[in-house]
Amino acid sequence: MKISWLQFPVLLDFIFQQERNRLLNWLPVFVAMGIAIYFSLPYEPNTFLLSGICFSIWAAILFIYFRGVINTRIWFALISLALISSGVVLAGVRTAAIEAPILKYEIGPRFIEGRIISIEPSSPGQRYLLGDLSNQGFHNQPIPKFVRLRSNIRQEGIDVGEVIRARVVLKPPSQPALPLGFNFARYAYFRQIGAVGYIWGRVENLGHDNLGQDKEHLQNVGIFWSKTRNEIVRKVEHHLEGDERDLAITFLTGQKGSISRRTKDNIRKSGLAHLLAISGLHMGLVAGIIFFSLRFCMALIPAVALRYPIKKIAALLTLLICFCYLELIAMPLSAQRAYMMAGVSLFAIMCDRQAISMRTVSVAALVLLILTPEVLISASFQLSFAAVIGLVAVFEYYDRRDPGRSFLERAFTGLKVTVICSLVASLATAPFVLYHFHTLPLYGILANLFAVPFTAMVLMPLVLLSYLLIPFGLEGLSLIPLGWAFEFLLWLAELVASIPEGQLKVSAFPVEYLALISVGGLWLCLFNGKPRLLGLIPIVIFVGMVGITKREPDILIDGKAGLIAIKKGDDLFINQTRRARFTSGVWQRSLAAISINNWHDLPQNTLRCDQSACLFTLKGKTVSFVKNGTAFKEDCLKADYIITTLKSPRWCRGKGNLVIDYWDLRKEGAHSVTMSLGGPELSTVMEGAGQRPWTKFRK
Repeated sequence: MKISWLQFPVLLDFIFQQERNRLLNWLPVFVAMGIAIYFSLPYEPNTFLLSGICFSIWAAILFIYFRGVINTRIWFALISLALISSGVVLAGVRTAAIEAPILKYEIGPRFIEGRIISIEPSSPGQRYLLGDLSNQGFHNQPIPKFVRLRSNIRQEGIDVGEVIRARVVLKPPSQPALPLGFNFARYAYFRQIGAVGYIWGRVENLGHDNLGQDKEHLQNVGIFWSKTRNEIVRKVEHHLEGDERDLAITFLTGQKGSISRRTKDNIRKSGLAHLLAISGLHMGLVAGIIFFSLRFCMALIPAVALRYPIKKIAALLTLLICFCYLELIAMPLSAQRAYMMAGVSLFAIMCDRQAISMRTVSVAALVLLILTPEVLISASFQLSFAAVIGLVAVFEYYDRRDPGRSFLERAFTGLKVTVICSLVASLATAPFVLYHFHTLPLYGILANLFAVPFTAMVLMPLVLLSYLLIPFGLEGLSLIPLGWAFEFLLWLAELVASIPEGQLKVSAFPVEYLALISVGGLWLCLFNGKPRLLGLIPIVIFVGMVGITKREPDILIDGKAGLIAIKKGDDLFINQTRRARFTSGVWQRSLAAISINNWHDLPQNTLRCDQSACLFTLKGKTVSFVKNGTAFKEDCLKADYIITTLKSPRWCRGKGNLVIDYWDLRKEGAHSVTMSLGGPELSTVMEGAGQRPWTKFRK
């Protein structure tokens, strides 16, 4: 059927007829569009007004439906618009409902008291989450609901639920380190963390006193699971040490803070980072092992097997046990998505329906987006659903013929399925990995070819066995072999990570590019017939735009850290390489720079410094970084750009040059400057973050 671009409505009618049974899979997509619109706004919308508009659209849909006046195109347009507006309203209501006090400015060092909600091992020391904070130490500041603190001391005798007193330095959650970068302030807002900081010295245990007992402790259940996690950590630390201990803690409790940076880098470079994020692989293996084990045990009892539906009973019990597992690993977003998927699949088994389908994925996504709309902008949600949607779509067309009778035929089929899964998951998640982490492991398929079957057949069975043995004090029987298994996994990760040219680095690209390929990928996977091939067009455009239209900033400035960076070629030159290493590391990854160097390593004809200022030439323009106020008189007259953490004189701005000073950096956050033929292009953190509830305190 040949259709020209002028016959676009006819094309839509053709798609609706061909894909009528799969249109329901697009429901969460339109809700996600509304949520994405909400988070992209530069201001906080009027939720009441949006709710009225949303209600009006749904009312119009009901009116048209009951009147029987239904045109396919109008019907689809109204439903799509209603779902999009519902997504905006859901996100706005969630933002208002989750609001909690945020610290206005940095304070400390001073003493505060609060109840421990959770403790996680960190490298080095521990990380605390405190709640039920007393008024002590905050004075005229808002008292946050939760604060997150880091300590370099791993202190014994401190448990979840106890009240502690500590000398701390607190500050509001930080804004992005560069324009359009990861917004930790938004991340903390939706976890009701109103301040972050670090502890000076040791903490004082005040025990279980009456602090906050007049409040309703909705977190009591969470405290129980936190205590359980800490007990597991202590058991693991008794039997294992080093990286094996840290990986065991991650698999058993979901706490990744103690893993060393070197180990994390090797695992990331080898493409095995998904093993550290408790997600679909882990939840699926846990559910599968428990389901078949329960069903097998009940089948051994004839009186039970012949009288009761043991398959449905096993599915129900598996659902309950998996929920306990989800609580035990602290409910990360990837695991929540996996539990939703497992829950829908197990419920389908109880209802004698197909367990795994694209409809299952859509229901899980819709439930998550309704309950917690903010998950849409998290890397965990995007990576998880990209991988699952790609795998389900491929295996809908996968050849399900008899895998063979001989051992070699079955082994070859298993190997082929493993390769297909690794390839599909890698391709489906590649755009999201590049957007969030700017680095893509090229030999991940090779590592996963061995790591995924090893995880399924060795690691996860040992993890479940450890859960069973820990209450009886026999955990050593499983933890020691588990440590040996992690030794092999670490060896494999280091081997693959050491392969030369194993990383594809891409500098940060706009979120619009990611939205483009997301639409293309969804079109390709959610539709069934020939129209799905139209999804290849946005994918091809995305590849071309990322590869051709690279627009990297030439200068980055962070006034709070006192950093200024110059990008030349594949290298990043920074004025202070020993300070604010986190910020400089974020800059390096975002710009896909190979190395970070001190800017004094630049050629003398490029950079000239004295006690008052540094002058450097970049793309034919003169830039002055003023360190002392005495340099303003001369440099404001001859430099094209003035960059300083000082307060510049007013007359300096009237000389036809670009000035970025203390007031600009304080008000707008970090800046980036891109040299172009039409003049400098300036971007700021606050320009991208907008005036939202999580940006109102940014000093």
